[in-house]
Amino acid sequence: MFGSEKYYFNDELLKKRWNFKFNDRLAFDTEEGIIEIVVSLSSKAWSTQAFLDNELVVEELFPEFKQKIEDGKKTKGMGKAGMFRNAILWCALTVTFLLIFQWAK
Repeated sequence: MFGSEKYYFNDELLKKRWNFKFNDRLAFDTEEGIIEIVVSLSSKAWSTQAFLDNELVVEELFPEFKQKIEDGKKTKGMGKAGMFRNAILWCALTVTFLLIFQWAK
């Protein structure tokens, strides 16, 4: 993932680290076999999967979190009217601050 990571298996901490990668693959050798965690984060796709001996065992490790991100993407879209409104607002703020700066001088 992104930031502080802790990896547990059967309530045992396998690894703790800081990570700032958007795509990563991490493997652990356990009694059950080789467990591999694959993470892929981008603006278009979000995926966290778990493999056991190269066989996909968990399609999505954090389905609720993925759903929140997917739902957020749907509502963030801004149409032309919203972009125009934003541009006018930023122009008005810029002019206001320039006038205040000139007046305070």
